[in-house]
Amino acid sequence: MSEPQITDNSINLNFKVLSVIGIIIIVSGHCYHGGLPFLGYDWFPTYSFNLSLFVFISGYFYKDKHEDNPLRYIWNRTKRLLIPAYLWNIAYGLFVALMSNFGYTIGAEPNPYNLFVMPFFDGEAFVYNLGSWFVYPLFLVYVFNVLFRKLLKALKLDKEYLILIIYIFIGIIAIQFLIENKTVKIEGPLLLFFRAMFFIPCFEFGRFYKTKLEKHDNLNSIAYFAVIFAIQLILLTFCENLEYTPSKCTQFLNGSIVPYITSITGIAFWLRISKLLTPMIKNWKFIRIISDNTYSIMIHHMLGFMVMKWLFYAISLITPLFSDFNIQSLKSSIWYYYLPNGLYQYALLYLISGLFVPILIAIISKKVKCKALQLIKK
Repeated sequence: MSEPQITDNSINLNFKVLSVIGIIIIVSGHCYHGGLPFLGYDWFPTYSFNLSLFVFISGYFYKDKHEDNPLRYIWNRTKRLLIPAYLWNIAYGLFVALMSNFGYTIGAEPNPYNLFVMPFFDGEAFVYNLGSWFVYPLFLVYVFNVLFRKLLKALKLDKEYLILIIYIFIGIIAIQFLIENKTVKIEGPLLLFFRAMFFIPCFEFGRFYKTKLEKHDNLNSIAYFAVIFAIQLILLTFCENLEYTPSKCTQFLNGSIVPYITSITGIAFWLRISKLLTPMIKNWKFIRIISDNTYSIMIHHMLGFMVMKWLFYAISLITPLFSDFNIQSLKSSIWYYYLPNGLYQYALLYLISGLFVPILIAIISKKVKCKALQLIKK
């Protein structure tokens, strides 16, 4: 296996490709797998690893230098992650209020709690931006990780193997508590903390891979895939449904360890796939556009789906086509997808819209931000 593909400006192309694969898996998981049967869902179920993959990528890019000034690091994470998601939540609350005038009942009431408090503890109330719930526990993981590492460094205990063990222990404790209290609805601050506790080991998987394993990642691909598929086959044979629901902290049907094993196998599979694809794709601008906008895609992809539904609806109004389009379902459920003739292959259109509408939003937002900053400076 070759070394990671690095461009002249130190961009890790392997992980750019991995980010693209990861965001496609997340978006397609919300629209009939995007009509793409070749993404290995039968072997690696979407919700057995998809979000763990993104936390793994975040951990991979963590640097020791952040511990020199944790407060600056936390503030930078706040500016890049927390504030935009928070502002978009307010925007989507106003959008829900606007759409209610046209008979849409999707999304909770945009009251002060849902506008300003809910995003931290739930993040899904306005539905159109439900992917933004992921930002808040990830931010908490960033904060905990840098402060905990700073403490360990002060105690001269900043050993990567020790951190790995501690983080896995934290995750297992969280899942075990959720399993033993599965009849109790976890909500509010507890939901935020349990989401973060589940993600903490996944973050360390990325950091541990970067510092300890990547230099040894040279096993022949045939042997590599043979090991992964053998492990996955054993899991599929002896476990119940491998998928779980991190957003609700539920459906951990196979104990507190299996979710991390499936996270590792899913990550390992797509990590090697990305490394095999990178030399062929190289520094393709199309890939860079998607990988550089995964944050926007995560937040806005449900709106991207709605744009495609509105397009189908518009066609049904001005042509004889799509006469069975259900406008009531469109207005009442975010999970209504119109598939002409019931063909799930049309899910590919939703996937494309779920990727590129958010990219368009990101491009427009950046231009508006630049203009605003120019005006402020003047």
